[in-house]
Amino acid sequence: MTKAVPMKLPSDFTWVEATSDDAWAGARLMLEDCKVLEIHPCRDGWLVSVQLHDPLNPQANVAVRSVAAGMRWSARWARSRVARLRVLAAGERRRVVAVAPMPLPIPASATVAPRRPSIQELADA
Repeated sequence: MTKAVPMKLPSDFTWVEATSDDAWAGARLMLEDCKVLEIHPCRDGWLVSVQLHDPLNPQANVAVRSVAAGMRWSARWARSRVARLRVLAAGERRRVVAVAPMPLPIPASATVAPRRPSIQELADA
């Protein structure tokens, strides 16, 4: 049996396959630095999980027989949505930048001048 190769994708899409040193198994389809989908083990087969969610066209997980079959299905799926995936990835990168760690705000107690004692407190002292 021959191993069919996945459909050719544009150059900004790359496949990352897990190695024996990785904590995960399967393969990931990346669009530049954004994870589009992941093929991971599930019971006796493999599951393709879309990681880059499209609110206008949600995609359910797809069960496949092997990583190679998952890569073929994923390549066909991604090829039909290249433009939309690029838009979603750009939005994801902006969202990640928007929630990047920022310096902690100065506490309100540090910006308030010390309270002066009232006349009554001075008289009682």
